[in-house]
Amino acid sequence: MRIEYYCRHCRQFVGALNQPTWTEADAERYCGFQHLTPVERSEFIAYNGDHGAIYVQTVCDHCQSAVEDHPELLVEGHLFQ
Repeated sequence: MRIEYYCRHCRQFVGALNQPTWTEADAERYCGFQHLTPVERSEFIAYNGDHGAIYVQTVCDHCQSAVEDHPELLVEGHLFQ
């Protein structure tokens, strides 16, 4: 199972975990996805069973700093670009 993380604001690749022996259940348990609400899961996680991958939206350091320094950049939860 490959878990890839992308910034939800700028779409920049953040990083990946490559665990060939993991199942989707293992990924959920070890990455803590079970703690997300159903709405959060549908917004932030996408499964691609054909490629054995999970795509997770997160926030990169650059966008996090931008929001902390200028919170007015956020419009409905997304950076105004």
